[in-house]
Amino acid sequence: MKKRKLKKIFNRFNALMVVVLLVFSGIIAQLVNLQIVQTDSYKAKANSTAHRFIKEMAPRGEITDSTGTLLATNKQSFDVTYLQTSTNKNNFYNTVAKVFYILDKNGEKQNDSFALKVDANEYKLDFNTTDPDEIKKMQLRFLKDRGFEEPIIKKLYKGKSKEDDLTSQQKENVNNELLKITPEKIFETLVKNYKIPKSYKISIDGQTISKNCDVNDLRRFMVVEDAVKMNSYSGYKPVAIASNVKQETSFTILQKANELPGIDVSVDPIRYYPYNKLASNVLGYISKITPSSAEQSKSYTEKGYDVNSDLIGTTGLEAALEDRLKGTSGGRIVEVNKQGKITDELAKKDPYPGQNVQLTINKDVQYAAEQALINTMAKLRAQGSSNNGSTYLGNATRGAAVVIDVKTGGVLALASVPNFDPNDFSDPNGLSEAATEKYFSTDIISKAKAAGVPESLYDTLFPVSKSNSNTRVDKYDYLAKPLYNYATLSLIPPGSTFKPLTAIAGLETGVITPYETIYDPGSFDDGMGFKTEFKSDGYLGYNDLTNAIAKSSNGYFMTVGKLLRQSGGSDILAKYAWKFGLGVQPNSNITPSTGIEIQENFGQVYNSYTNKNNFGQQGQWSIMENLQAGKYAKGISINLYTGDNDSKQLASLKAAIKDNIKTSISSGKFDRDKTEDLINQLISTDPLYKGKTFSKADTVAIASSIVTEETNDYTQATLPFNIYNAAIGQGIDEFTPLQLANYVATIANGGKRYKVHLVDKVTDSSGKVVYQNKPEVVEDTQVKQSTIDAVKNGMNAVNDRGTAVDTFNNFPIPAAGKTGTADPYTSDVERSIMRSSYAVYVGFAPRDNPQIAIATVVFDGGFGSGIAQIAKSIYEAYFKDQLKQLNFKFDTDVDAKPETDAATTTNNQTETQN
Repeated sequence: MKKRKLKKIFNRFNALMVVVLLVFSGIIAQLVNLQIVQTDSYKAKANSTAHRFIKEMAPRGEITDSTGTLLATNKQSFDVTYLQTSTNKNNFYNTVAKVFYILDKNGEKQNDSFALKVDANEYKLDFNTTDPDEIKKMQLRFLKDRGFEEPIIKKLYKGKSKEDDLTSQQKENVNNELLKITPEKIFETLVKNYKIPKSYKISIDGQTISKNCDVNDLRRFMVVEDAVKMNSYSGYKPVAIASNVKQETSFTILQKANELPGIDVSVDPIRYYPYNKLASNVLGYISKITPSSAEQSKSYTEKGYDVNSDLIGTTGLEAALEDRLKGTSGGRIVEVNKQGKITDELAKKDPYPGQNVQLTINKDVQYAAEQALINTMAKLRAQGSSNNGSTYLGNATRGAAVVIDVKTGGVLALASVPNFDPNDFSDPNGLSEAATEKYFSTDIISKAKAAGVPESLYDTLFPVSKSNSNTRVDKYDYLAKPLYNYATLSLIPPGSTFKPLTAIAGLETGVITPYETIYDPGSFDDGMGFKTEFKSDGYLGYNDLTNAIAKSSNGYFMTVGKLLRQSGGSDILAKYAWKFGLGVQPNSNITPSTGIEIQENFGQVYNSYTNKNNFGQQGQWSIMENLQAGKYAKGISINLYTGDNDSKQLASLKAAIKDNIKTSISSGKFDRDKTEDLINQLISTDPLYKGKTFSKADTVAIASSIVTEETNDYTQATLPFNIYNAAIGQGIDEFTPLQLANYVATIANGGKRYKVHLVDKVTDSSGKVVYQNKPEVVEDTQVKQSTIDAVKNGMNAVNDRGTAVDTFNNFPIPAAGKTGTADPYTSDVERSIMRSSYAVYVGFAPRDNPQIAIATVVFDGGFGSGIAQIAKSIYEAYFKDQLKQLNFKFDTDVDAKPETDAATTTNNQTETQN
């Protein structure tokens, strides 16, 4: 009976009812979950799909010269963008193919800063840098951002999938595996991951176009798809497919909007430099953000940057004043339909422009300085040689000129040649292939051919890199570098332009008087074993101070160096040089800087501490080479160079040995037993020597030879000849042209050294001054006026009857100056490759009430007298109005203005340089 009753209860109808109830219960539960439990989450997700934030870039602040002329500004850029949605993503490749068709038809360029390049089916990664460490960092970041890391982690370490789960050694192992992936393999993987079609068919303009994709077509799609993927990490923002397109192209895109889901045209500001190359080393350039690590990327994001699209200042004032110039971006919150078209604007925030910067630079003086450098170097190269053929001038391809207001420290001109066009870098389309080749090519031989270097010198000048057999290095810094600021970064020996400083030290210490004469026989003998002869005999005989400066007497100033050492020790010359900004006292709290806002190096004058350290470093390198060459004990080779496979213990031991060598030389304390002990530790630790037998006699011989060299180096570092050479601007004296200009400005204004600056004032977008630079005296040298007057008399005589008389004879504006010929190239190799002296000239004008000071240099330019014309051309530009009133016959066209047409300016400069 019970069985029959149960059967009745569980008939098919009742079973169906139970199932229906369960289904409805599930549906109701899910509705409750969606509408109540997770309502906020799904509402946010829905809104993120329908509502998008479209960023509007803020115009960068403008940069003007001292007269208000625009040097850096902005212009409108029409950008073709793509906004992906869940619906239009299915038509992505069809849509983008149509956009490519329109761009190609109108002669437009696709945005392309994608590091993975394909050239004639050759795959490579190009990160616009030649620094091996930076390339490695960027390559790892590139691979990790695109998911290449996770499969390697899973393969090497089971159960782990993220970098955060790994130890330091494991991370290093993963990085090594990542770096083994070839560019071709990366390309193939991305084609597969991005599902890029091998062919496509589109209908546009009433025609059907079918195409089988070659490798370049695949890459074009990859560039856009990769940008979409990278943008998806920050909220699916629009991707710019092409920037700065013609207005007609933008109209065509908008007319076909219905055929192009997700495609739109936006108007953004683009950085523009009206005078192209003019003052490019001062202005610098902007470029895409290229973070080398996740932490760096996060840092930029926290500052409000979009690492996938924003451009930032990279060099020069664009970088130094980034925080002032960048402005605050705005944007719109819009509603988009399923096709990615904007249907409504819900909110808007206007972008706020960056602050505007007015410089102390005068564009006409800057232009005169740049053109004078270009023209003078061209003449030197055309001349070919000087000094009866003994001085080669064919590589006079680099130079710098600095002009400073002696009463404020403001820079009126800061020229570095060769220079570059910053417009090449501000193009949102990315750096063109031609520009990339020009500025970042690692093909040294192609550059050498372009520079006219004889093929017979290739192996000497450009040996194969020790770290990469496929590249060569510019071992002797022979080739000109457009992106290098020679005015603020190059450290050069001042040559005889340092002699006025030696005179100041001599007069202030009382070891000489202005009228006392010193005999110059064309040589110098200190009476203690040091003798040297000079090449020129133009200053033989007795010289007082004025004549010694005018004729640039080496014998006179070496004698002053000897007298200074006898009266005040080896560092007495340096104490005066430091007052004039030619170096700083070692181990002091003084910041080694002129004060300029952009990147600079800061050179040092001879002093015993620095000199011993220099000898210590050079001695260390020499001993390392001799050890490896087996010169110390029966051909036994000892390697102190750190290798990639060295253990921490071995690397630490090698560092200890090298540090011991350097410290021994700089301190003058030698310990043969310690040296031998360190060598024995190295032999027992380094696998390189496993199985090899070293006798006690071997290690003793090696240690003894090292100590002998250390002793010789220390002796050389402390000999009197060091200060003699320093007194004539040779030896370890090295300064930037900017330092030299400020030193001369300090003499010109009577002994007050000003902080050097480029920025006069900063204003906000409404014109309100938010920063006004005030001239700042960083050091009052307190040099006696009689000393300044005596040195100025000598510098006056340089232009009146001395080494610069041929240039300044009959020049109406009385100017003072000093020529210099600095010859650091003494080795047989450097002579064989026809390196020449640095030609240096410094000066100021007018004499009685100086307004500007100048320093100029031409690398491989021969003699300072040969480049004095550069200074004269600058004076002509600065004193133009005054000279016109005097009916002066100008050597140059002082009314010539820098061209604002890029092609014209570039062609003119190229023609002159060649």
